[in-house]
Amino acid sequence: YLMEDVEKMIEVKELRKAFGPIVAVDRISFAVGKGDVLGFLGPNGAGKSTTMKMLSCFLAPDSGTATVAGHDIITDPVGVRRCLGYLAENAPAYDDMTTESFLKFVCDARGITGKRRRDALADIAECCAIASVMHQIIGTLSKGYRRRLGLAQALIHDPEVLILDEPTDGLDPNQKY
Repeated sequence: YLMEDVEKMIEVKELRKAFGPIVAVDRISFAVGKGDVLGFLGPNGAGKSTTMKMLSCFLAPDSGTATVAGHDIITDPVGVRRCLGYLAENAPAYDDMTTESFLKFVCDARGITGKRRRDALADIAECCAIASVMHQIIGTLSKGYRRRLGLAQALIHDPEVLILDEPTDGLDPNQKY
């Protein structure tokens, strides 16, 4: 199919980011249609994570632009964040919170309340296979469960676009499946 015939969920135009003399992302352009899956492959330092951080509005590009579900990363970062689920490579979580309290915190930040919140928590606990650790302190979770929790926080609001950076890092073969 032609990209013009498909709704573009991500569109990147001439995106660039440098860190001092090191150019991490050098004027890349691409588009991702609705229902498509795009994977970045490349060696360490190729700019994969930097690109994802720019698309999720954690880093500002030096030049170029991008839209996510029609929202510009520069002029409408709040719109981008509302429609985006993002799992960072080293997803942060509060070690002294329980899994459930952290996910409730994420729901609060995303404006998910009442029955919708209860349903979202139940659905995500089952989907990410974390029901057995919902009352456990995050700091005591294995790396695999911490990764599942990171995925849960990215999915809990049923985003239009999902960006996953190293989503299977630290998972054993069964967990990856």
